[in-house]
Amino acid sequence: MIDARINQHMTQKDLSAKTGITQADISRIENGTRNPSLAMVKRLAEGLGMQLKLELVPRTAKQ
Repeated sequence: MIDARINQHMTQKDLSAKTGITQADISRIENGTRNPSLAMVKRLAEGLGMQLKLELVPRTAKQ
């Protein structure tokens, strides 16, 4: 998320304005002190011009 934001020359404040998520919460997420909900991750992805892709795949069998 940090890389995507920086690559777009976007500050946390810019992302906050696009998503409605407070800058403080964005900072906490980026620092690993807050676990965002799936809905919040989707809003962040959309604010970064990205699409959230969640994929469940089978585990390989243990031998």
